[in-house]
Amino acid sequence: MFNNMGSGVFVNADCQSAFRQLSAGSLRYIIYKIEGKGVVIETAKSDDDIGVDTNDYENNSKEAYEAFIKDLKNRTDGFTDCRYAVFDFKFACNRPGAGTSKMDKIVFIQLCPDGASIKKKMVYASSASAIKSSLGSEKILQFQVTDESEISHKELVNKLSEKFLIFK
Repeated sequence: MFNNMGSGVFVNADCQSAFRQLSAGSLRYIIYKIEGKGVVIETAKSDDDIGVDTNDYENNSKEAYEAFIKDLKNRTDGFTDCRYAVFDFKFACNRPGAGTSKMDKIVFIQLCPDGASIKKKMVYASSASAIKSSLGSEKILQFQVTDESEISHKELVNKLSEKFLIFK
């Protein structure tokens, strides 16, 4: 277990194991939540679990991402509760000197919606560094969101387009 001294919240070892599976391509997304004094896996889904093609670079993971957002919305009671999540985002982009490339980037989402209690938002905010450190934050792109509009597929593609020349 990985301890965040600031918040006293532990990251369960299963969180790291599932993240390694996601990094290896076995899982498409993981939703984490704080339960008691620990960060635990709420759900972990593969492409087969959500019924999408594993080779969805051309549509920038749109179908898989929408399934993920629907699941996240259901688990947070309409985006009124906090969660952490990671998603394996596949997309096609234009890289200078390399032409069209298929890329995978792991996106870490810290969801602290305005509708959540202040106490919960504080615990999630103070524990975020523990889970990111336990997962290996150098591998992931991080986004902090407060509502559904900030987490839409279009918004994520726009944010990634700032770093990569994505074909929209």
